[in-house]
Amino acid sequence: MKKKLFHIITAFSFLCILILMVIYPNQSYHAAKNGLNIWLNNVLPSLLPFFISTELLIGLGVVNFISVLLEPIMYPIFKVPGAGSFVYAMSITSGYPMGTKITTELRNKKICSQVEAQRLLAFCSTSGPLFIIGSVAVGMFHNSLLGWMILLSHYFGSITTGLCFRNYGNKKSKEKQFMEKTFQNPFTALFEARKNDGRKLGILLGDAVKNSFNSLLNIGGFIIFFSVLIELFSITEIFDIFSNLLSPFFFILNISNESIKGFLSGIIEMTNGINIISGSEDSLIIKGILTSFIISWGGFSIHGQAISFISKTDLKVFPYLIAKILHGFFASIFFLLLSKISIFNFKNMSTTVFSNSNIIFLSQINWIDKLIISTSISLNIILSLICIGCLFFIFFRVKNKFFSHN
Repeated sequence: MKKKLFHIITAFSFLCILILMVIYPNQSYHAAKNGLNIWLNNVLPSLLPFFISTELLIGLGVVNFISVLLEPIMYPIFKVPGAGSFVYAMSITSGYPMGTKITTELRNKKICSQVEAQRLLAFCSTSGPLFIIGSVAVGMFHNSLLGWMILLSHYFGSITTGLCFRNYGNKKSKEKQFMEKTFQNPFTALFEARKNDGRKLGILLGDAVKNSFNSLLNIGGFIIFFSVLIELFSITEIFDIFSNLLSPFFFILNISNESIKGFLSGIIEMTNGINIISGSEDSLIIKGILTSFIISWGGFSIHGQAISFISKTDLKVFPYLIAKILHGFFASIFFLLLSKISIFNFKNMSTTVFSNSNIIFLSQINWIDKLIISTSISLNIILSLICIGCLFFIFFRVKNKFFSHN
């Protein structure tokens, strides 16, 4: 009965959206065009190198190599394989939905178990620094210091969420598996993974490009659809209606109707919602708390993209959504705590780690430069993880030999 009711509500909702598109064709067209421009000029050049490199690294066995090297760090902390370090590093640099995409790839390739992949989804779905500092802090709030506070809160929140989910599922069998894999030869893991994949390099490269573009086209469709949806909600003043209904509940927190409207909008699509919040008359701390929650929550636009990847695996959507809610709350709490530290002083707007002009430049670079920067970042991440992993691998090997002799 519940499923039937859900299907009826879903069908009716999409029918209403279609009717609104027919009633407001010009506004829908311009919103779709705006969503297409965002995807083409920002998302595509930023994520394409990460998507292609991830496909190649998994096929070549490099991710298995990194997994063995960094397992002694990742498993004791988060109870995930060492490949989780690769997922998290890619996620915090490239942003949504990179972490979810790589996690589902690892699960499909059996590099991690279902429980481990579910734990990874909990904390490896994050936004990137260029969006938080460049687009949000400088572009909307004109305050790069606020961006660093939101950024730190966002990443602290994700790590805390990961710690909350470290005991998710049956842990006993995974602890035994960890003891077996901890000191496996990383080169053996690399060669075994490459042998199991079996594709020639040319085929592997072609598949990587094809799959990456298909995934990005899927993401583009969600961006365009939710751009239209937000525009239709704005025209019909749905957010205004709900913000007026919720205003008595937010009155005790001294939050304005404009920020409530932005918060509701951000629950669906974060960029538009944050932009509305930035123009409200609330204090910068209130704006920062709401913005931290929205960015960490991600919005249904991001979740739609994530669910499209998750649905192709045996992973569950509900724990992922619970983790995103927790991430939002943790990020808001961390932002409030950071606002109490004297180094983050809003009165001194000139005290920033980077000048606003430099960050504005980064957020306005052209298509080719974004592609080059993204490629460079992805390569640096891979090399850094390999170097760090080798150091820890050598350390644990020497430590084990020392204690075995004693």
